[in-house]
Order: sequence, then C-alpha cells, then structure tokens
Amino acid sequence: MTFYDRLNDVINYLETHLELEIDYRQLAHRAGTNIDTLQRVFPLLTNTTIAEYLRCRRLTIAGRDLAQHSFRIADLAEKYGYTSPTAFSRAFTKFHGVKPSTIKYNAAKLRYYPKLTFALQAPDTDFEYEIITSGKMQLYGISVKTDMAHIKHDAPRLFIEAELHFKELGHPEYGMIAHNSTRYVDKNYEYWVLWSQSWQGLSPCSLSARRWLKFCIPSQEADDIQAMSDLFYQKFLPTCEYELTPEPELEHYHDGVTDFLIPIY
Repeated sequence: MTFYDRLNDVINYLETHLELEIDYRQLAHRAGTNIDTLQRVFPLLTNTTIAEYLRCRRLTIAGRDLAQHSFRIADLAEKYGYTSPTAFSRAFTKFHGVKPSTIKYNAAKLRYYPKLTFALQAPDTDFEYEIITSGKMQLYGISVKTDMAHIKHDAPRLFIEAELHFKELGHPEYGMIAHNSTRYVDKNYEYWVLWSQSWQGLSPCSLSARRWLKFCIPSQEADDIQAMSDLFYQKFLPTCEYELTPEPELEHYHDGVTDFLIPIY
C-alpha cells in the first residue's frame, strides 16, 4: 500500500466520522505515520489543514441536509459539533453565503466542497540524500510563531533581522522549523534562527541525538531552501520508506551550502 493509498484511507475515515469527534491517533495509524508527520504533510499536499477540510465537508453536508430534509438548525449544530445554533448559523452563512434559515429558497446558491482523493504520481525529480546521525546539540537563537500561510515571509524576515542584530556572531549557523500539532490552524509553526554560541538576547534550544535524512542544497537563499522543502514533502515523502519523527526539521548553513535535515526514526 502506497502513502497515497493510506491517505485515501484517512479521507474515508474522516468522511464516515463527520458527525463524530475525530481521533487523530487513529488517523495517524491509518496513514502509517505519526500525528506530527500527518499534520505537516496534509496541508502541503492539499493546501488545507485536516481541521479545515473537516469544517468544509461538514458544512457542505449540512447544506444538503437543510435543502433536502426538515432538520432544525439546533439539531444540525449539535450533529456537526458546534457549541450553539448561533455559532452554526454564523459558520454556515460565512461558508455558503446564505443563512441556513433561508436555504429552502436559496438551495441553488449552496457551496459544494468535494471529498478529496489522492492519486499517486511518480516522482519527477531524482533526490540525492544520505542518512546521518548527530549527537545532542545545544543551540541559541531567536524565534517567531507563524503558520503555513505566512512562514515563507516570516522566516526570511526573521533571518535578516537576526543577522543584522547579532552581527558579532556572523552568519547564522542553523534555521529550524518546529511544528506544534496541538494547534491545527493558527500559529502552528515556530521558526528559529540559531547559533552554537550563547549570546545576550538569545534563548537556549536543545536538540536530542537523532537520525536525519540530509539533502544538500548548493545555496543559502530562502527561495532555494523553500523549493527543496516543497519537493521533499510533495514528491519524495509520499513514495519514500522513511517515517518522520515529531522533532523539528533543521537547516545547517555552512561553506556556502545548506544541509536540509529531516528527522527520522
């Protein structure tokens, strides 16, 4: 079974549990990976989070329920996990553009968000990588909380600010992206700029010993690093045999190149 097959199994599980609380551990088990990896990969392949996909699918089915059956708004609010009929009505109106109380006369305006399906595509890029092991590292740096929509802007900006503010330390040695799986929508990434030397104004950051997939990028430009990250998650990971750990990915800048490091079991 390919990774894409397992993702389709995840979607089928979500579809049969739209009226129930989702067990993210069950999702990760079906994907054959851990929760952090699934939460990290899903938006990169679909341009939406699991939570947002669930919201859109639930509101799509709720619109059909109202148009075709005699449901009370209060019943639908409870059915799809909203705290009150008011909260449901507000979300419904924002999604569909019409109030649920008027849907019988505006059924043609209902928005439809389709069920996702993953189709396996053969990688169109040859990846050169190696597996390395590092010991425990004690690093020091500054960070910014961000999310998928803003990290491509926030990370380079923090890097420039750090390089200017800590000129005595020279070019930053590392960049790190930490993913917080307990927050599914807002500010679920934290980007760090790091050095191996302590300095006033820098916060300590400890990394445990671990194995990495190392991809060497012949550049230290943000666009080139982001391009490799996109290729890794969209092309390499769905067909690879390695399972990612929940720890952050790391960028090591040295000798004019960047080692793009992905933690694996």
